[in-house]
Amino acid sequence: MSLSDENKRERVAKTVFWIGAVGDGLIAIEWFIISLGIAKLPLLPSFFIGEGRDYRFAVGVGAIFMLAWTFILYWGSRRPIERKGLLLITGIFLFIAFLLEILANYEVFENLLSNKQLVWGAILKLYLVIQFLFAYLYSRHKLGDAGDIR
Repeated sequence: MSLSDENKRERVAKTVFWIGAVGDGLIAIEWFIISLGIAKLPLLPSFFIGEGRDYRFAVGVGAIFMLAWTFILYWGSRRPIERKGLLLITGIFLFIAFLLEILANYEVFENLLSNKQLVWGAILKLYLVIQFLFAYLYSRHKLGDAGDIR
């Protein structure tokens, strides 16, 4: 494998790590703002708008975990090939979130999200799933070794 191929793999993985870290960081800030009652914003990435102390408390707890994942993705970006498994984990959990949101909206929460919120949230999550899974697979693939994915 040439150095340029290795650099491409690392650059793709690092870019996706950074997209995830920045995105999660911005979402964490948004969720903290919601939890403090400063603004009534649509909860990304589902675009749900809630209210009440219980909702704000739950969003605040979620913000802490979103901030933690921000740092995990940043950490992954420091050695993107070595820590590429984080890309797979992130993609899998985004896909689970997508499935749960779709199923729970109809079966548990009785159409809590509008069709517009559901569609935009699904598009965003599926885009991110594809992005993370592509970066994971690409970072594993040894270019030039046909069919060799380790």
